[in-house]
Amino acid sequence: LKYSGKEWTWQDVAHKIKFTDKPISHSLIRFDSSELDKLACETFMCIMRYMGDEPIRRGETITDAVYRLLLICHKNPALRDEVYCQIIRQTTNNKSNKPDSSIRGWRLFSILTAYFESSLALRPYLINYLAENADDQRRAYHGTAQLCLQNLNQTMRYGGRKYLLSGMEVEEITNGKILKRQVYTLPGGNKKVVNTKSITVVEEAIRELCLELNIRSPSEQQEFCLCYVLEKDNRTEYCANDDYILDICTELEHKRVPFHFLLRRCTWVHPLRLDHPVYIDVMFFQVVPDYLQGSLLTRQASGHMSASVCDDVTKLAAYLHMAANEGQRIAVTPRTVQTIVPAPVLEYPSPSPDSWASRINRQLRTMNPNTTATQARAAFLEILSTWPLFGSTIFRLDAASFDGRALPPVELAVGRTGVKLLEPRSRDVVEHWPYDKVDLIRSIEQICPPVVGLLTSI
Repeated sequence: LKYSGKEWTWQDVAHKIKFTDKPISHSLIRFDSSELDKLACETFMCIMRYMGDEPIRRGETITDAVYRLLLICHKNPALRDEVYCQIIRQTTNNKSNKPDSSIRGWRLFSILTAYFESSLALRPYLINYLAENADDQRRAYHGTAQLCLQNLNQTMRYGGRKYLLSGMEVEEITNGKILKRQVYTLPGGNKKVVNTKSITVVEEAIRELCLELNIRSPSEQQEFCLCYVLEKDNRTEYCANDDYILDICTELEHKRVPFHFLLRRCTWVHPLRLDHPVYIDVMFFQVVPDYLQGSLLTRQASGHMSASVCDDVTKLAAYLHMAANEGQRIAVTPRTVQTIVPAPVLEYPSPSPDSWASRINRQLRTMNPNTTATQARAAFLEILSTWPLFGSTIFRLDAASFDGRALPPVELAVGRTGVKLLEPRSRDVVEHWPYDKVDLIRSIEQICPPVVGLLTSI
């Protein structure tokens, strides 16, 4: 190679890739654009300020330096390799007189790798540099190098973080804290804490929560989804599996919107497994509201329930009562009936709430009084799972057509066996398409609101 009319020497090469305590006057990678060259000098200053090798400007913090660096890389993809070369340089043979310079350089490295890939040309060298530092436990920062490698692999898989990390997250990473104890809510109100990294995505959080329910099969784990509930108006938004958890947190916290994460089961292909108490609770508390709203009921053409459905409703009410009053011999009253019998059932003049109370009390006398709350919930689920609409998401349709003809008002049910059109009152099946007969799937979230909030799209 020729440079300024002279041959390169190893000393010249080493000088270009070793730490420097002086700002650079030109980019490390040659650019034809003077603007990119100028921005490269600015990114190097951001790195030096974060590492403590240059003073922070008046009125700014190290968070501002991180934000400026990330924004430049976001707006100028051509500079990402340059910035990686700069951070490699500043973490190589670091001789800074600032005691935190080297570790801060590596921690900034971990932030960058959570956001941006390098080019294909640089990738093998970047990975090799990180791997060499991560695999050698004699190196002081091998643990952080390993984290950088994990972040980079995650970014190559999921595309990198999309939102600027919060000032609190910058501070925690700077201080060496890489895990956030994020709280997730399960149906019924139980809360689980999952150690969440900067790069944790939704599907990984779902996997961890499913393990708490003793769900270990990847295919069964895919039947669950994560959503966040906006607490002010109790509105639920579903998260994409490749969303970054801390991106969601940052966005909502920036908007000052109170929220909490909620795990839900969204499809029901795998059968219920009533062998784990937490699993039973989660399934029970998710389906009970839908059941009590009457969303899972089927009726005869007259609008009334069949005798077998009436018997099921009686047993289900008894199990709901036992689950709420474990170990207590409390009789069901007409007032109690309103909390354990589906609302549409009570709209009929007959049977009356008094009659329902008598029926349920007779049923309770045939049951084991020592039944635990968990056993009662499991029995409730076992009966309800035999109903045709169990595990279905039901949508109200304002209009529908089939074979070129307009249909009367119908509901759309997305369930275990396929897609059905239902007559709204009786829930009789008007049309049924198994999934292998469905040719086109598109989002219907904006077209019709779900009656049962298990899925937002098909």
